[in-house]
Amino acid sequence: MNKTIYYEQKGVAMTCRSFKEYQDMFMLDEHLLKTGKVLDVASGASSFISELNKNGYKGIAVDPLYHLSVDEMVQFGEKEMLIANEKLETIKDSLAWDYYRNLTQHKEIRNQSFQQFIESYTLERGKTYISAALPNLPFADDSFSLILCNHFLFLYQNQFDLEFHKQALKEMIRVLKKGGTMRIYPLVGFKNELYPHLDTLLKEIKTNNIHFELHNTNFRFLPNATHFLQINK
Repeated sequence: MNKTIYYEQKGVAMTCRSFKEYQDMFMLDEHLLKTGKVLDVASGASSFISELNKNGYKGIAVDPLYHLSVDEMVQFGEKEMLIANEKLETIKDSLAWDYYRNLTQHKEIRNQSFQQFIESYTLERGKTYISAALPNLPFADDSFSLILCNHFLFLYQNQFDLEFHKQALKEMIRVLKKGGTMRIYPLVGFKNELYPHLDTLLKEIKTNNIHFELHNTNFRFLPNATHFLQINK
């Protein structure tokens, strides 16, 4: 499906996704999650890391929004979700609804995820939730066994150029352990267009120790977002 979607986005929106959404978009299983420490990059107000840690795994979330106080985050998040819902209402006929039943369910998942995130953020701000932004991460080399990044890289292809994407991937590879895995979703922009420089980007950062794969995903909302990028170190 190659239909163009007109979703206008200025600046970077706050992501707010559930553990189940992460599982489905990144095809996560228990074996992968228990290999070591997990890093969620540009995590926003998603509840993935909160639930991950509750389940006995080890995870850290990074996002520039984490400089906000709890009260500021609540106000910002509620405003962001309202704006997003209004935008989605105008383009709902262009989206794929085989994952979410309808916009109401989509909204309910967002609200539940946000509330779970805020509970965790209140207790773990500055520890589990670290304020940082690509292409600079405050971690040592080879720190994480699994790195995830959803709805940031490639999605904002009209705001961040090829050089930014190259430096961002290099930085995430730097903090990825040898033998580790990185997964990025989606590979399309807000208008449902595939990232045009993907082949060029991967050629520029490829080394003998870095391998790339595209995998199908069970998650779908933007019609052309059918795959995630996997990078193995």
